[in-house]
Formats: sequence, structure tokens, C-alpha cells
Amino acid sequence: MISATGTVYLLHFNEPYKHARHYVGWAMNVRRRLAEHDAGHGARLLAVVREAGIGWQLARMWPGGRARERQIKRQGGHARHCPLCGVKPRRLPRNADGSLSRSRTTDTQKSAAGVMTAAQLAEHTALRRGAASGKLPRPFERGPLAADPWAIRPACPVLASPGGAS
Repeated sequence: MISATGTVYLLHFNEPYKHARHYVGWAMNVRRRLAEHDAGHGARLLAVVREAGIGWQLARMWPGGRARERQIKRQGGHARHCPLCGVKPRRLPRNADGSLSRSRTTDTQKSAAGVMTAAQLAEHTALRRGAASGKLPRPFERGPLAADPWAIRPACPVLASPGGAS
């Protein structure tokens, strides 16, 4: 299954509509999708909010596809993700010199912050070192290994004679 990547976005309502204060959506083109929401097309909740005269604003965006949107919706409590509600995203751990601490940061945090994950860094390093350039890794340059390394040894003449040493 191929997942189309796009952007997951969080809309913050200027005032609550009944119990709703936020809307989470997904789009390949966020600017066009927000224009559709503004016109009252698309999500029913946003059409009702528009009819009630309640405004909204874009609060946050995440890179990702429909699966990421579903994950955020299932978590619930969208106010926990909304910077307009006073929630500030947790800062990533830093080293003493101010650089990002790669050992104390999870791949999820790195991905959300737009930093290379461990797998992406390994791929990048392999590309820089030429491992993905079509060159064979070093052990293959030496030739194939024998099936039994002891079989290629010359036989000892003393042990090879049937009577042993004379």
C-alpha cells in the first residue's frame, strides 16, 4: 500500500462550537484546502462553524499522510498539540555546545523536528562514502571465500603417509 505524503494540519477555533475547539485535517495542498474550508466546502464541522460566525486559524502542521492524521485524531485532546492554547512543543535535548543531542532524541522527535532520523543518517553516510555508488564492499574485492578454509591447506607429509613417521 502506497501512502501519499502531504501535510496534517490543526485548526484552532476562535471560540468553542459546542464541545469542539479544534479540527484536524490532511491535505496534499494545504493552502487550497484551507480556501475550501473558508468557503464552507469540505468538512461539515467547519461549514457549521462558519455558519455560526466563528472564525478559525491555522495553529500547527505536521508532515505526513492519512495514517499520521488518523494517529493524531485517535490521540484526542487536540489542545495538547495547539500552540494557540498555550501549549509549547517540548524542546529537543541539546548538548553543551548547543548542537542537537542525537543519542537522547528519538527518531519520532527527529522526524517531527525535520532532523534526519538514524536510518536517514545511515543512508546519507553510505551515500557520502560511496557505498551506494555501485562499488562493491571491501570483502568482495578480495574474492570469494573457500567453502572450507581448512581444505585449502597443503597436507602435512608426515601425517599424510600411511605408516606415520619412519
